[in-house]
Amino acid sequence: MSKKFYQALGKTETWPDLTHTAPTSLSYSDVILLPQNSTIKSRSDVSLEVQFGPYTLTKPIISAPMDTVSGEKMIRLLAEMGALGSLPTGDLVTNLALCDQLSHEKIPCLYAISLKDAFKTAKQFQDRGAEMILIDIAYGGIDLAKKVAQEIKQKLKLWVVLGNIATYEQALDYKKHQVDIARVGIGPGGLCTTRLVAGSGLPQLSAVFETTSAGIPIIADGGIKHPGDVAKAIAAGATTVMIGSLLTGTEEAPGEVIGGKKYARGQASMDYMKDRGISQSGFRSAEGISTMVPFKGSAELVINDIVGGLRSAMSYSGASSIAEFQKRAIFALVSESARGEARPHILE
Repeated sequence: MSKKFYQALGKTETWPDLTHTAPTSLSYSDVILLPQNSTIKSRSDVSLEVQFGPYTLTKPIISAPMDTVSGEKMIRLLAEMGALGSLPTGDLVTNLALCDQLSHEKIPCLYAISLKDAFKTAKQFQDRGAEMILIDIAYGGIDLAKKVAQEIKQKLKLWVVLGNIATYEQALDYKKHQVDIARVGIGPGGLCTTRLVAGSGLPQLSAVFETTSAGIPIIADGGIKHPGDVAKAIAAGATTVMIGSLLTGTEEAPGEVIGGKKYARGQASMDYMKDRGISQSGFRSAEGISTMVPFKGSAELVINDIVGGLRSAMSYSGASSIAEFQKRAIFALVSESARGEARPHILE
């Protein structure tokens, strides 16, 4: 993966040894990808294919396991498009029945399970054809989560994704516990308030640099505001990017359209905790919000916009594959005025 940063006149430096900024301070909006000489003739010459566990994806995108983002419709659409849908935790009987159906139809899916009774639940999904599970917890750095992940890997031989983490040392510990893929991102989500409530996290691009430096495949989860952010995450070493808020309000997202809008909420929001019977009891606070978002039409439009941007980014970098893109990409730091320059400003 690329960690090169452009200085000027052909000179570069390598993260984390940056001259003009703290290496742990970087979000996607703090950088831009440098255009380079290219032999790419067309965006259609660019391949986005990646290997994600047992699945070969032609688009390195996963829907977030959120109950207002991803359900059966989203999973089916993403599979048809060469991406991957996730099934959020919920009613276990319903989810197991859907797993049985999807597996029978050979539709890939990432199945989210909670830490409680994780081994038993993973076995139930495996019995119905699941190949890959996500232990879906807010913070995967706790010892119990890593031990359970290792037990599932060793005894059930399932592909195991564990989340969420943000640092190099945590990623090394994941490798030690045989976690296949790390879900990376503490607090960058569009519906997340973790950094405001808990004061904890790490800017997302720095988190991607940190965790990929440990040599473990990662899902970059959160902080995606524009298609270009996906390109930056992939260039920095992410195997795939998890999309949540950009997919809210789409036709395939669960929920009804009401007055031209659809309901969206974080999995740590007050509304979600109430619906799931999760008590705060003075020991936890809501770390997400709920809101109504404009109806966006089919999620296919969102995905196509993202992959079109990624293809453009790769062609600007002279890369015909994801692996080549991660070798060739060069970042440059940008100022606040440069961020303003990047936005449409004809009316300003």
